[in-house]
Amino acid sequence: MGQIKLEKSPVDWTTESSKLREARGIEGYEPLRPFVSQRTLDRSLWYEGQLVVLYAQGAAVGNTCCIWEGNIPQTIGPPPHIHLYEHEIFFVIEGHLQAWVEGVEYDVPKDSLIFLPCGRMHWFVSAAPCTRMFSLTVTASKDFPNINNNTALFQFMGKAAEAMTLPPLAAVATLPDPREISRVSRESGSDIPDLERLGWRRGYGDGKNEGGR
Repeated sequence: MGQIKLEKSPVDWTTESSKLREARGIEGYEPLRPFVSQRTLDRSLWYEGQLVVLYAQGAAVGNTCCIWEGNIPQTIGPPPHIHLYEHEIFFVIEGHLQAWVEGVEYDVPKDSLIFLPCGRMHWFVSAAPCTRMFSLTVTASKDFPNINNNTALFQFMGKAAEAMTLPPLAAVATLPDPREISRVSRESGSDIPDLERLGWRRGYGDGKNEGGR
C-alpha cells in the first residue's frame, strides 16, 4: 500500500488559534508543542517487580500532568500514600486492581476507571497475574503548584528496563533507606504515613494487606 501524501493546508491554523485566544482575552500565552509518545524500551523502567513506561511529564506538558503505564504482578502494589496536589486516575487495560481509599475497598476490573481524589490516602494491588493500567495525574486546584512528578520514585528506586517484560525476580533490589524514599516522595508532592505506627504490613505473595482495611 502506498503512502498517503499530506497536502499542506492553505489555512494558517497557528494564526487562527492565536486570534481565538486573543478574542477570549488570553494574551502572551505560548501553547505547548504536540508530541507522540510510543511504548518503547528507552522510556521504560523496572521498578519493584513491575514494568513502568513513562509517556508524558515535566516541561513537555508544562508540569500540568503525568502519564505512565504500569504492568504489575499479582499482589504487588505501593504502600498507603497521598498526593497532596494532584488527582490521580487509573484505567485498567488488562487484569484487575484492588484499591483502597482511606480504608474503603474498591474493585477495579478490566476496562474500568478509578478516580483517586487529591488529598486522600490510597493504595492498591494487582489482583490478576499481571495488571496493565494507565495512570494520569492532574493538578487539583489552580492554587496548588504544578508538580506532577509521580514517576520520581520509580526513577529513584528503579532501573532502566532491559526488555519490555516484567523484570526477573532476581532484579528486584533491596529497598533504599526509608528516609530517602520519604524525601523523594515529598519533593514530588506526595507523602507516606508512619506505617509502623499504623501497623500496616505488605502481604506480598499471599494477597493480604494486613492492617490495610
